[in-house]
Amino acid sequence: MAKKLTLDQSLDVAEASRERKKHEGFLAGLFEAEVRSTSFPLHYPEPSDQAQSFLNTLQRFLIDKVDPELIDREGDISDALISDLKKMKAFGIKIPVSYGGHGLSQSDYHHIGVLLGGYDASLTALLSAHNSIGVPEPLKQFGNPEQKERLLPRLANGEISGFALTEDTAGCDISGILTYAVRVKKDGKTVGYRLNGRKLYTTNAPKNNDEFLATLLVVIARIVDDPEELHNSGAEKCFGAFIVETKTDGCKVLARLRFEGVRAIYNGALDFSHVYVPTDNLLGHEGDGLKIALTTLTIGRLTLPAACLGALKRCLWFSRLWAKERVQWGKSIGEHGLISEKIVRMAARTFALEGIVKMTGVGVDSKQDVRLESAAAKILATEWLWDSVNDLLQIRGGRGFETTYSLISHNELPMPVGRMMRDARINLIWEGTSEIMRMWIARECLAEYFKHGMNLKYGRVSEKASAVSYYAKMLLRGVNPFSGSQHTQKMARQLTRLAVFGTTYYQTALQHKQLLLKKFVDASINLYAAAAASAYATSAQVTEKPLSRELADFFCHDAKQTIQPASSLRKSIFNKDDTRVYKIIKRILKGEAEWLEEGIIKNDVSAMQ
Repeated sequence: MAKKLTLDQSLDVAEASRERKKHEGFLAGLFEAEVRSTSFPLHYPEPSDQAQSFLNTLQRFLIDKVDPELIDREGDISDALISDLKKMKAFGIKIPVSYGGHGLSQSDYHHIGVLLGGYDASLTALLSAHNSIGVPEPLKQFGNPEQKERLLPRLANGEISGFALTEDTAGCDISGILTYAVRVKKDGKTVGYRLNGRKLYTTNAPKNNDEFLATLLVVIARIVDDPEELHNSGAEKCFGAFIVETKTDGCKVLARLRFEGVRAIYNGALDFSHVYVPTDNLLGHEGDGLKIALTTLTIGRLTLPAACLGALKRCLWFSRLWAKERVQWGKSIGEHGLISEKIVRMAARTFALEGIVKMTGVGVDSKQDVRLESAAAKILATEWLWDSVNDLLQIRGGRGFETTYSLISHNELPMPVGRMMRDARINLIWEGTSEIMRMWIARECLAEYFKHGMNLKYGRVSEKASAVSYYAKMLLRGVNPFSGSQHTQKMARQLTRLAVFGTTYYQTALQHKQLLLKKFVDASINLYAAAAASAYATSAQVTEKPLSRELADFFCHDAKQTIQPASSLRKSIFNKDDTRVYKIIKRILKGEAEWLEEGIIKNDVSAMQ
């Protein structure tokens, strides 16, 4: 058995796989006292004609053939439904038309994510695991022309794929990967690899125990000449990304795993025993494996915010319907302040998340740097949805805790709040936990600070002088009142000052102060969300929509309280929160924000009976 890596060794592997390109997005700028407003587009494109055609087909399919309650109860998506998805080329959404796919953009794909996420989580997982992090995405980004010509048409025509990264000993710390690929050589040249190891939590891999659903997998493994290298802590750690045909001898499904939510997800434990992989199926080069994994996840995890947006719209819809209908103490419960606040916050977060989802879609399509923004969107979307589903359950009271079948038994609207809650919880864990995402954002945003902190403590005289110069420059930026008076600019200056003080005080130890770094990150991602909401409110698509400005203002006010909470009750007294919330909720209950619920299927819940 391979020896466990020490913390320093794990960090070394993680550092070696980092993308060295300087971050150019909004979040990184905040720690240099710079508000990069150019990160927010002036125009948010509507779905292309081809995307709208696919959306119409998919919506009709969902309404006519997909029963989320049945899928949840049985824990399976029928072969007939999967066959229909293949016929509509739902497994080729972003594959170029020249290879047989739909060739849709990231922005188009986000509309599809919203539609799916607002309807059924298991179906969303099936399609997103394939299209977002399965073989198509890394193959498009890192595959050579021969690989694309050979494999993309198969995927576009319905072959299902997955992404095998996680192991028993390797979750977010991917340096702990033990699956290995031994080079097979002929005449001194590598002609293939023998893959050995086990993978865990691989979505789309199993159909059932001992039966594959996927025909192709991207497998991340360590490349060695001899398995004994795994026991040598000083040996080079070289990782590769392999496209594995699951019909190859030695590939085996150990078990299909079952979960509390997303019950029809096809996720399992796999075993690879001397599986031969030709060099033609190596993505990129030897040593690119972790980079390919991280890059794939950067784009792939953007599907989660889109799907969460769909579910959040559904929460808003259900909350609005019930809060208006349910009357207690002479008025609808939506008009009671503590309930009003929940719904208004839900609407404001829906508005902000819609802006973020649209912005990141445009960012990917226009080749902008969205590495940090992708992680921030994942954190915000998953946590907002979890809060909102919990609020929806609270708003529904005892009915929120009932199953749909129980609700039907006494003629109540069968809103599936319990299922929504079970399905929503995993989002905070998969594709990078909220905690890991926060630490990654901190590491990337403060990369220069960490580097100069190291030089300040251990560097040569010239490096120490360079570090002092860098901190002086950042401190001057942080105190420059002429760089702008808006709240975001003021907060960027404050974050920059605190980053300088934190680094010079803790020096190299700052990277281990996780509670402090979390505060840095939470302030920055909430500023990002507030800036996104403000920018979205001024866009041509929504500037004339009812409540757009009010919801953006409420969100920004709420975010400000999160970043700089009121220090005393006295401040809260003069904030007039009750008045602000009451004015907005009255208009929400009248249906003025119903446009925010667009993009999901809103068949009457009574039809579920």
